[in-house]
Amino acid sequence: MSHLEFPHKETSDEVEPRLSGFVWYRQGMRHLLSTPALVLCLSFLGFGGFARESGIDIVHAMVMTISVWALPSKVVLVGGIVSGAGLAAIATAVALASVRLMPMIVAFIPELRDKDTPAWKLYGLSHVTAVTSWVFGMQKLPELPRYARVPFYAGFALTLSIINTGVTALGYGIAGVVPPIVAAALFLTTPLYFMLTLPSAARLVSDRLALVFGYALGPVFALLTPGMDLIWTGLVGGLAAYAIGYVGRRRL
Repeated sequence: MSHLEFPHKETSDEVEPRLSGFVWYRQGMRHLLSTPALVLCLSFLGFGGFARESGIDIVHAMVMTISVWALPSKVVLVGGIVSGAGLAAIATAVALASVRLMPMIVAFIPELRDKDTPAWKLYGLSHVTAVTSWVFGMQKLPELPRYARVPFYAGFALTLSIINTGVTALGYGIAGVVPPIVAAALFLTTPLYFMLTLPSAARLVSDRLALVFGYALGPVFALLTPGMDLIWTGLVGGLAAYAIGYVGRRRL
């Protein structure tokens, strides 16, 4: 795919002429044909098939996509429903699966907002922010003037969530056609893409160290604490990377 050009960005946040929010929204939508968006759509095809095989109604599967959005959290939700767990247990499990996104949002919002951005827009865009859109935003938003970032990001992330609601229904409908191994492979495309693209969004030494520690500690904690491996990997690896980065910054 050819490189998509952004409208010219001046050194300050003042752009002459100042383009409308709709123009920037369309610029964000143009990236729906990019690799991150296409990979995520393949994953939601897999989720649609997974929901059908788990006995979830198609409407419920679509509501899960637009309301929960993050794919791992939806898998946890479906698993809890199938196992017959109680509402409180399922809600706790989904919350724990989603809490990993909170520090990402804390780091992302300062890159997204302008001084006049209404809080409700930030809340809405935070809801449609998962790893794919976060990586996309951290790569693209610094290139844009401040006033353009919210509509540009909405054009990508918000539209992508709406499209994948329909993709979930499509995956649900074709689940009986494709072999189970194909549906499983579709699920794996997203985590594989994350592993390959997250390094490009890591700007600080602590960010890069967190990735290295995560890759190294993940298999260790998978053996030591099955079921809690992601939490312990994030806590130990993330805190260690932050501490090393903090000490390094203090010495500068």
